[in-house]
Amino acid sequence: MWLAQLSENRGYGQLKKRGATAEQITDSVDREAQAIRSAQRLVPEARRNAVAQTLDAAVERLRSFGDSQQSRLAPAGTPALKENPEAARIIVRRKRFGTLPLDDLSQDRWEGYPSGAWAAIPTIALYWCDGKRNLAEVIRLTQLELGPSDFDFVGYFRFLQRHGYVEFG
Repeated sequence: MWLAQLSENRGYGQLKKRGATAEQITDSVDREAQAIRSAQRLVPEARRNAVAQTLDAAVERLRSFGDSQQSRLAPAGTPALKENPEAARIIVRRKRFGTLPLDDLSQDRWEGYPSGAWAAIPTIALYWCDGKRNLAEVIRLTQLELGPSDFDFVGYFRFLQRHGYVEFG
């Protein structure tokens, strides 16, 4: 069960590293619990029930640690991530797989936006665009992963739409 222990230890590290807001802690706990439970698929079917109990215990320890991290933040009254009503009306459909390096545009046509090949925010945001989530949810998930930012998501995705990289639904 070294894999489950490795996943659990990674989870603690993620919670310590990313625990800026209560929402980020909840998101981290959920992701790391999935990682811990994913070890079960590597176990022969005859042993899965026994292993499931061990994994459930690891997830419970991680959730307990997440709760303690959240209670540590509670007195500070950490703000929630900002909502964007315009973004809630936009569903982004990607027209390409992978990152968008903007290589087919000269840099003077980038309108000040970064290349999706090396900038973390647009790269992560693009991966959350599945044609079903609205842009507000993409922004929320990106900020849970990377932390709050003042990046102009709506402007960036409108820029991508104008140049044919994405379409709106």
